[in-house]
Amino acid sequence: MVLIAFIKGVFKEALAKKIFLTIFGFFSLLIILSVFALTNSTVEGMQMMLESSGANSLREAVLTFQSYIVAGIPMFMLVSSMLIITSSFIPDMLKKGHIDLLLSKPISRTKILIGHFIAATLIVLIAFTFLMGAIWILVSVKTGFWNPAFLYSILWFTLIFSVLYSGVMLIGVLSRSTILSIIINMLLFFPLSFLLYLANTYFQSDEKSIVFGPVAESLLKFFYQIFPKPWDMQDMTVSFVSQNAVANYMPLISSLLFMTIMLVLSIWYFNKKDY
Repeated sequence: MVLIAFIKGVFKEALAKKIFLTIFGFFSLLIILSVFALTNSTVEGMQMMLESSGANSLREAVLTFQSYIVAGIPMFMLVSSMLIITSSFIPDMLKKGHIDLLLSKPISRTKILIGHFIAATLIVLIAFTFLMGAIWILVSVKTGFWNPAFLYSILWFTLIFSVLYSGVMLIGVLSRSTILSIIINMLLFFPLSFLLYLANTYFQSDEKSIVFGPVAESLLKFFYQIFPKPWDMQDMTVSFVSQNAVANYMPLISSLLFMTIMLVLSIWYFNKKDY
């Protein structure tokens, strides 16, 4: 009950800081732009051509369109915006006066950090449900093809955020700096994890035009294994949305392990630190 009350307190804090207003204002703008795009006469003409060529073509076109929405730049922009918006939670909590008042309450330090993590994740889950749910309804109504698998993107995007946010929490606890938390974790998201993702994809390919030395290849493979894998999880999201099977769940497992380690380190340092 204490943890639930604390999470509610974080939600109230987010409301007071206009975080919900910022998120839903930004996502509402994206939805409005989607409405204009989907009512464009060019899109209608393309839809008629696809329908005339057969139902399978329309289905494939919708699946392809929805796959583009959850891949690459859209995924990066959405998750990055959520990381930036929520990155101030921990540094603000650690400000003098705020942390003193918080520690005087009958709640353990472990529950304080877990509560912040759960609250941030729930806020992002609600936001992604609002955005992706609205886009799914718009696309489905416009094309007449309903693909419930698109809604899996809500859970996958939230999971990608949670993995990366665990790093935001650790840097926030260590540095008490919102800016530093944003910079370090955005560099982890892109370009570091993206370059490691490309390197791993290259090593697994049959055609290799660039020869890495054994030391360089081993180092790249090592860092790929220990860092989170948001871009591999993006590929898994696309597979779910496209109704294709996921061949390998190891990137998800290792990313969850990374998240667990980041949370444990954050809790350990927060409990150890004298404020």
